[in-house]
Amino acid sequence: MQKPGVLIPAYKPDEKLITLIKELRDLDFTDIVVVDDGSGPDFAAIFARCAELGCTILRHGINMGKGRALKTGLNHYLVREGHNNGMITADADGQHTPADIQKIAESMDTYPDTLVLGVRLFKGNVPLRNKLGNTITRHVFAFINGETVYDTQTGLRGLPHTQIPLFLSLDGERYEYEMNMLLAIRPHDLCIFQVPIETIYIEGNKSSHYRAVRDSARIYKLIFTFTLASLISGLLEYVVFVPMTLLFPDRLMLSVVAARLISSVANYLMNGQVVFGQHNGHRSAVLRYYALAVASLTASYLLIRLLNQTIGINLYAAKVISDISLYLINYRIQRDYVYRRKKRVKQKF
Repeated sequence: MQKPGVLIPAYKPDEKLITLIKELRDLDFTDIVVVDDGSGPDFAAIFARCAELGCTILRHGINMGKGRALKTGLNHYLVREGHNNGMITADADGQHTPADIQKIAESMDTYPDTLVLGVRLFKGNVPLRNKLGNTITRHVFAFINGETVYDTQTGLRGLPHTQIPLFLSLDGERYEYEMNMLLAIRPHDLCIFQVPIETIYIEGNKSSHYRAVRDSARIYKLIFTFTLASLISGLLEYVVFVPMTLLFPDRLMLSVVAARLISSVANYLMNGQVVFGQHNGHRSAVLRYYALAVASLTASYLLIRLLNQTIGINLYAAKVISDISLYLINYRIQRDYVYRRKKRVKQKF
C-alpha cells in the first residue's frame, strides 16, 4: 500500500509533535507536511527538528487559523508533482496516535474517493465542555444532514486525492473549516467512512485553541437559513392569505390554496438552492415538493378549521399556529424525501 501523506497544522507546538513524527517515520510514513501557523521565533527550534526528520515545513508569517493552515498544506499537495494518494490531517498536540493514523491510511486504501474520519466515542474521562459540545453538535448535524457523524470536531481525517480540490475551495479560515467539510457531504454527494479512534485529552485539553461556541456556529447556520426561508415564504403567504379571507370570507380553502401556491414557489427555490444544496431543478424533486405542498396544505387547512371553528381561536392566530406546528415536520420531509440523497455515511463499528 502506498501510504498517503500526513498534514499537520501546528501553532506553538511542543515535544509531542517531534515524538509523533518519529513514530510516523517508524510506520513508514515518508510524506509529512507540517504547517507552522505563525508560531513565532520561540518555536523555530521545534520546526527545525521536524525538518531534520525529513518533514516539509510550510510557514505563515502570522497566525491565520487552522482552516488556513490546512488549506496551505492542501494547496502544496496539489501544486507539487508525483503524489496522488491523498492526505491525512492530524493534530500536533498528541491527541492522535500513530496507530490511529495508520488505521485511517488503511481505510483510505479500502474506501477510495471517501472522506475517512477518525471518530472519538467520548467514553471515559472526557472534559465536560468537549463531551457536551460534541453531543449537541452531533445531534444538530444529524438533524440537518439526516445521518450521524459521531465526532464532528475530529481533526483526524483521510482526504482522498479526488476530493482535495473541492476541500481546498471551501470557505473557512479557522475551526469552522472542518465543519464546512462535513457540510459539503450532502450537496456534493460525498461518502464518509467512520473509524473509531482513541479519545485522548492531555491535561484536560487546555492546550486546544478550539472555541466551542464560536467555532460550532457554522453548523447552526443551515437551521437559521431554513428558518429564515420559512419566515420569508410564510410572510408572503400571510400577505396573500389575509386579503383573500377579507375578499372571500366564506371560502377558507380558496384563501389557503391561493396563499400556499404563491409562497411555495419562493420556498422551493430558497430551500433547494440555499439550505439543501440542490442547485439544479430536478423534475422529480419538484414533483416531490409539490406532493408535500398538497399534503401540508391539507393539514394546514384542517388545523386552521380545528383551531378557529372548533376551539374558537382567531382565524389569523390559527394560521400562525398551524404554520409553526408544521415547520419541523416539513423540514425533515424535505431533507429526507424532497431533496433526498443516497446514504453517504458509514462506520466501522
